[in-house]
Amino acid sequence: MKKLFLFALFLSFTIIILIIVFPKQKPTSSILNNNQNTMTTPKIIRQPAVAGQFYPTDKKELSSMIERLLANATTTITGKPQIFIVPHAGYVFSGETAAYAFKTVADISYDTVIVLGGSHNYPIDGLILYNGDAVSTPLGEVSVDKKLTEELIATNQNISADNKIHEPEHSLEVQLPFLQKTLVPGWQSILGLINSDDNETLASIADSIEKVISGKNVLLIISSDLSHYPSYANALYSDTKIIDSILTKDINNFDQTFSAIIAEGRPNLDTCACGSSAIKVGMIIANELNLTGNKLHYSNSGDTPDYGDKSRVVGYGAVVFTNNKSNYMNNNNLNPDEQAAALSLARNTLELAFNLTTDKNEDYKQYPVFSEKRGIFVTLRKNEELRGCIGLIEPIKELSAAIIEMTEAAAFEDPRFLSLEKNELKDITIEVSVLTPPQKISGPKTEIELGRHGVIVKKGSRSGVFLPQVATETGWDLNTFMAHLCADKAGLPANCWLDGSADIYTFEAQVFEEK
Repeated sequence: MKKLFLFALFLSFTIIILIIVFPKQKPTSSILNNNQNTMTTPKIIRQPAVAGQFYPTDKKELSSMIERLLANATTTITGKPQIFIVPHAGYVFSGETAAYAFKTVADISYDTVIVLGGSHNYPIDGLILYNGDAVSTPLGEVSVDKKLTEELIATNQNISADNKIHEPEHSLEVQLPFLQKTLVPGWQSILGLINSDDNETLASIADSIEKVISGKNVLLIISSDLSHYPSYANALYSDTKIIDSILTKDINNFDQTFSAIIAEGRPNLDTCACGSSAIKVGMIIANELNLTGNKLHYSNSGDTPDYGDKSRVVGYGAVVFTNNKSNYMNNNNLNPDEQAAALSLARNTLELAFNLTTDKNEDYKQYPVFSEKRGIFVTLRKNEELRGCIGLIEPIKELSAAIIEMTEAAAFEDPRFLSLEKNELKDITIEVSVLTPPQKISGPKTEIELGRHGVIVKKGSRSGVFLPQVATETGWDLNTFMAHLCADKAGLPANCWLDGSADIYTFEAQVFEEK
């Protein structure tokens, strides 16, 4: 009995010690849940697959190499590039030709760059997008435009995402460092690998891309080398024909040219273009948007010093498609003194109308520009709210006369407002917009640059106009801007600018106001 008592006493003492040393803990699952609540999902970033092979791994070396290539390239292209075709071999082979394309976008701002090419590692059918968060190069990370990527996937059953097939691919990766060195920072990327033997599928994909990018500031890059492995002379023959065919923007012509060259049986010619599906998508979009194509540069691997083997080469071509509109006003802008004279003339016009002065301001007469015929708008704002706006689109009156007449019209004839009262004048700010002559356009989706272009829509006896600053002030995208112009200003169907039933004109404006 005594032994049992001692054992019980020992057991109780042991339990007390264990409780003191090992206090009760919270359940493990609760701890894990708390940690999970504070953790963030790691970013998915594609790492370089061919740095050190196709281009240098070292940041400084890569940057210097691209700068040298760009310095040796030239361009005479006018208009903002919308699409271009570039090669994707190692920089030592195709970098010279690629630089001619990238030179055309130096210091230009785009919101998104879509890069399309063929898959060299996996068999695919359709367009396969990369939907990670970013892609990395030795020059830094480039964000992926997740929103547009998801929109593309949602629009077409032939478009999907698979990051795995993108991991080893070089054709898209090699374009990124050039873009990082040339474009204004802030752009995002969409990377897509594409292949299809069916032109209807390619047309469907092209249509989806065009719709998603409509009205947006997007550059489309097609990554493709040309002839593979013929002799130097046969490469020159094949590549010249293929580039000429690309410039037609006719994919049937491209297919016929491609097939005819292959049928000739030129030795070792495996293909006329490894990215033919991507090329055709680019051609379809260029044709739909009425872009102008230009050949920028051609070379092949046989031209490469110390490396070139002229018996077995790969061809490289650079082609750009632009909207070919370059209507900047630089040579016709009013200088600061002329702007001040224009505003003073408008202010004096209102003061004379209200008998606040009897002196006519004729300071403007010292400037020859006031005798030139110009289109203008005069806008009156009261405490920053619109109070009147009337103008002449066509340059039918001398600038001085136009300013006087349009100032009076904005104050007293704008049907949207009561006539301006004398006691309001102290709160009025005057803005003058001097216009370039309107030019008719055929591709409004790409030829209208919001914030830069004013737009006129005409159909029969109906017409409407928006000044360039309307887009800036409202924040509208192109579709919204044009729908309001057609419906609200011209009284036409909102989509009349898309179906070809109305004539579209653009103009530019130099806008200045009283301070």
